[in-house]
Amino acid sequence: MKRLLTFFSLNRSLWLLLFYIFLSLLLMNFSDGRSLRGVRLVLLQTIEWIDEIKEAITVHQNMEKELLALKKENFDLRLTNIKLREVLIENARLRKLLELKTSSPYHLVAARVIGKGTEEGIRTLILNVGEDDSVRINMAVVNADGLVGRIISTTTSESIVQILMDHNSLVSARLQQSREVGVVGWSGNSWLDLQYISKNIPVKRGELVITSGLSQIYPPGLKIGVVADIIENEYDWFKEIRVKPAVNFNAVEEVFVIRALREEKRDE
Repeated sequence: MKRLLTFFSLNRSLWLLLFYIFLSLLLMNFSDGRSLRGVRLVLLQTIEWIDEIKEAITVHQNMEKELLALKKENFDLRLTNIKLREVLIENARLRKLLELKTSSPYHLVAARVIGKGTEEGIRTLILNVGEDDSVRINMAVVNADGLVGRIISTTTSESIVQILMDHNSLVSARLQQSREVGVVGWSGNSWLDLQYISKNIPVKRGELVITSGLSQIYPPGLKIGVVADIIENEYDWFKEIRVKPAVNFNAVEEVFVIRALREEKRDE
């Protein structure tokens, strides 16, 4: 039906011309009144049929226009809905960052992740702050969830962060409950490894792992993650401890660079 209506719509002028030619030829062959009345009746029915076809074509065209308009409106509404969700998620994320900044004992530089490093053999993020913002090499980088990494390179307006999930990254870490100190590194999996914790030290799943403070790079007490698994081998001196990172490194968008301890905290 749709194809038929489209065919009539595209060839309307041709059909009208053919109809008028046919009508002229038909009238030329009838001379008596009865025949003319019959022809008139046929013509009226034909004209009525043509009007119905024209009306159907118009209705079909209007319905197509309305359908296209509804599709566009539906697309616009979906796009608006996605944007609103993004705004809500961003607001929640920024609220957490604001809480971190107001409660932190450190001077923090807010930064946005603008890219990922392309250098082979090292996993990095690129930030939109640099030397002009008082960012320097070896400054620690955090977000609202925990420790992200450290600054390893700077320009006047940008800087590069080496994240914890990098083979070259090592952090002096402490188990919060036992206060035992070890080293956190990455072995290429979805978790971090806490090394050099003696077998006689009690460790529980879910225990918090934080920075030890025994480093000139990372201040003490920054959240690294929680103990996810503990493996003991009778021939090893140390436990094999897997740590679930506090930070989702695939979803880092905003961070803080830790510059220095606030003056009022130094005086305490």
